[in-house]
Amino acid sequence: MTRMAPVQSGSTHGRLLQLLAIDDSSSKSEKLPCFAERLSRLFGLGDTMTLDAATAFRSRQPGMNQEPVFEQLTKELINIRRALRRKIGSYGDEVEPGDHPTSEPYLNAWLVHQRKVAASSRQLRDKVRKAMKEHNQDLARLAELDSVFDHTMASYTAQCFSHVSKVLEQRFQTLQTPSESPHDTGLTLDERLHRYCEDAQNLLLAELDVRLEPVLGLLEACHNEVTDSP
Repeated sequence: MTRMAPVQSGSTHGRLLQLLAIDDSSSKSEKLPCFAERLSRLFGLGDTMTLDAATAFRSRQPGMNQEPVFEQLTKELINIRRALRRKIGSYGDEVEPGDHPTSEPYLNAWLVHQRKVAASSRQLRDKVRKAMKEHNQDLARLAELDSVFDHTMASYTAQCFSHVSKVLEQRFQTLQTPSESPHDTGLTLDERLHRYCEDAQNLLLAELDVRLEPVLGLLEACHNEVTDSP
C-alpha cells in the first residue's frame, strides 16, 4: 500500500497555538483534569448512548477488500493537501487594499479559504469512513466511532476555529500603528500588510494540518489493518 506523506501530525496542535500567540502558562500552573474527564464533558447523555451503540456496531455487509480504495484515498489526501497549500499561498492576492485598507476584505477572503479547508477535509473524512465500513467489521466499527466523535465535537471544534478570525481581526488593527519591535520599525504600510498576509497564511496552513489529522489517523488504521491481515 502507498505510504502516506508526513503531515507533521505530532506538532500541529502546538504550532497552531504558537501562531495564535495563546499564553497557556496559567493552565499549566493549575492541575487540569485528566484527558478522559475533559473529553467526557463534551458528551451529553444522548451522545453517550450513541457512543455505546457505536462500540457495539456491526456492519450488515460481509465486507470486501478495500485496499485499492485506501491507496486511492491516500493519494487524494496528498493531492488535496498540496492543492490547498498552493491555494493558501495566494491569500491576499485577491484583495485590493487601496489607500486606506480595512480589515473586512482581508477577513472575508480568509474565511473563504477557511471554509474550503473545512469542507475539503470533511468530505475526505466521510469518504474514508465509507470505505472503512465496506472493508471489514473492525474498520467499520472504528469508522462508526469516528463519526460519533466527529458529530459530538462539531460544535466545540467550530467554536475553537472561529477564534482564529477574531485574532486576525485584532492583528489587523495594529497595522496602522507599527509596534516598537525592531522588526516593525521603519516598515511601510504595504510591508506590514504583506507580513499580515503571511501570518494569515501560516494560520491557515496550521489549521489545515489540524483538520487533516483525523483523516491521516483513519488511513493509518486502514494501512495497518491491510498489512496485518493474513
